[in-house]
Amino acid sequence: MMKKRMKQIAACMIAATMVAGLAGCGGNKDGNSSSGGGSGDKITLHFSFDQGVGEPTQKIVDKFNESQDKIQVETVLLPQDANQVHDDFVNKLASGDTSVDIMGLDVVYVSEFASAGWLMDLTDKVDTSTMLEGPVAGATYDGKLVAAPWFTNSSVLFYRTDVLEALGAEVPTTWEGWMELADKAVGTNGIEYGADFQAAQAEALVTNWVEYVWGNGGDILDEDGNPVVNSENNIEATNIMKTLVDEYAPEGVTTYTETESEQVFKEGKCLFIRDWSGFWSSGQDEGSKVTGKIAATKLPTGPSGEESHTCLGGLDLVVNNAISDEQKEAAIEFINYMTSAETQKEMTLISSQPPVVKDVYTDTEILEEIPFYADFYDIIMTGKSRPMSPQYAKVSDAIQRNIHQALTGEAEVEDALNTLQSEIEELNSEK
Repeated sequence: MMKKRMKQIAACMIAATMVAGLAGCGGNKDGNSSSGGGSGDKITLHFSFDQGVGEPTQKIVDKFNESQDKIQVETVLLPQDANQVHDDFVNKLASGDTSVDIMGLDVVYVSEFASAGWLMDLTDKVDTSTMLEGPVAGATYDGKLVAAPWFTNSSVLFYRTDVLEALGAEVPTTWEGWMELADKAVGTNGIEYGADFQAAQAEALVTNWVEYVWGNGGDILDEDGNPVVNSENNIEATNIMKTLVDEYAPEGVTTYTETESEQVFKEGKCLFIRDWSGFWSSGQDEGSKVTGKIAATKLPTGPSGEESHTCLGGLDLVVNNAISDEQKEAAIEFINYMTSAETQKEMTLISSQPPVVKDVYTDTEILEEIPFYADFYDIIMTGKSRPMSPQYAKVSDAIQRNIHQALTGEAEVEDALNTLQSEIEELNSEK
């Protein structure tokens, strides 16, 4: 009990530091009655998320509170660290703690939390008809909507427009086409390398590798959740990635996360970079040698693939299944506010976080502020979630280790995928 209480106190201290005037953090343990702090007879909801989206989210929450006469939402900020946020939520929900009603949950943990019975069923309570299909699929577990997509993100292939113009080349749509172009591009306008991406033994590697797999007609798990990672399509896809590592990327690419890969591209040394959508603006910051020379396109396909798919990120809104029916009803009203087209547009304008509501991408005001969305919309429409596994953290670790060994040459590609297949089969048997 003392250990859990200390974690609650720590969470309160973070929230109090980041948001001036925050009231009632962790104070209303049963979460079922209206609290003080000037909320009167209002139902109080505690909404917890990481401080990375703290300032824009607080503005939206404040606006919601001003419009309300029956609900008061109080925010509880956590560190901008996905693992710490995950552990904080697990500690609370596993113990039946109701001090938090609504959580901003990383999309990769939805299956884990839903399989444990911690999340409220939101089916028919949240309108998803206006949303991108990929985030909705990632918020669905065992046929039920267990999370409300809040905002999303996906990867993009950014390339050097000046180099393609100098070579008189069209934008390739296959990995083979990009390799052929890279062979011609070296030496043109400062290009030293064809490819740039993230291949360090980290979550970034998982998000990269699944895209090669999907783009070559493969997958990680089948419809029943069984692993299919050592298929011929996946072996071929992984060999494509290894060829890029060995022959087209900077020597240190197997140590690169986003920061390292972005730096090399901004130095003007690479033909293309696979990165998250936010690089559209950060890649053209002051000091970048490629400002005004970047365009975006879909990820390429492999020889056995017909369509590429970008990997989705982002946060979902989930409701603590242990809170009272009254709290749940209020939480649904708040979530529908947060996922409405009007609020999604406002959040996008103040945070630049990619929305989940489709119409926001074609809104005139949005396109004036973020013209990149004109190209990005078609890209994110192909988005898919990482493997929907209740044991995602362990699946991710297995992918990271085995694929990294394949890319560095510590293991043959086929051997690494066979080992990965066995490891995920073993994880499935532990259910």
